[in-house]
Amino acid sequence: MELKQNICVYIEIAGGALSPLSIELLGKARQLADAKGKKVVAFVAGADTAKASQEAISYGADAVAAVEDGALAAYDSVLYTKAIAALAEKYEPSVILIGGSPDGRDLGGRLSAQLGVGLVADCTDVRFEGDDDTLTWIRPAYTGKLFVKIQTTTRPQLATISDKIFRGNGFDDSRSGEIITETVDLGGLKAVQKVTAFEALPADVAELSLEEAEIVVGAGRGVGDEEGMNKVKAFAEAIGAGFGVSKPLVDNGWALHDIQIGITGKKIAPKIYIALGVSGAIQHKLGVQDSDIIIAVNTDPDAPIFQFAHYGIVGDLFEVMPVLEEEIKKMKA
Repeated sequence: MELKQNICVYIEIAGGALSPLSIELLGKARQLADAKGKKVVAFVAGADTAKASQEAISYGADAVAAVEDGALAAYDSVLYTKAIAALAEKYEPSVILIGGSPDGRDLGGRLSAQLGVGLVADCTDVRFEGDDDTLTWIRPAYTGKLFVKIQTTTRPQLATISDKIFRGNGFDDSRSGEIITETVDLGGLKAVQKVTAFEALPADVAELSLEEAEIVVGAGRGVGDEEGMNKVKAFAEAIGAGFGVSKPLVDNGWALHDIQIGITGKKIAPKIYIALGVSGAIQHKLGVQDSDIIIAVNTDPDAPIFQFAHYGIVGDLFEVMPVLEEEIKKMKA
């Protein structure tokens, strides 16, 4: 199997298995590779990569190049950059997709410097738009007010990609592929940091995680002011829903960025998303589009959110909230 000039994915290990973001990237890499008749090669580093390597094959990789070393038991900037750079130099990939996790962002920048190539950060889409292997990367700019297309002239084409953007392929244990264990001389270097234990922080029972909530209520500019936003928050608490806001409310200083919903904030996929006074700008749409049901309430019948909401109500959100609360409580009873 020819393993050079292919689509590569740096995969991360979480609890001995593939991270969800790595699975998403393998799905996108499979799509890109099939479009150009290329292979998907996964790069991985760690002290024990066997399980993650086999899972990568099952999720779409044709081959895995793994660097195993006891010094790689936990992510270390210097050691992992050295390991993955060595794989890149040997296999000469056309592309390396890296997840936009904290470790992935760190690795992406360091790998860019090590290999002397460009890096496109925090992409939300990638596609071929020509006959050659040049990819067009799409990412938000000016805090999500617009999206730009970027192409790089260096190889490998390197990018970090946000989570919950692409869908991974289903697990297929009938797939077969090649797993190659590589040895990289780490020069006797040792990890600068060593994780000895994890201690779970006590959960704040008053706040429901946006990522885990089955129902999420989002407040937009239509709330009018901070007092209006707090009324929407109270509605969310009354129906047992998570609470988030659109970007303008964070810009106004009414809410923290931690609860901003959208491509430049948190991407959510609840069973029900209730958007109250949210206009539905593109950066917000990309953050909620995986919701099973979207219910929108807005006084503007031409608001963009009505173009992708499953149910729309043209009206005053403060008049609609009590009715919704009553109906939702009946459903839960």
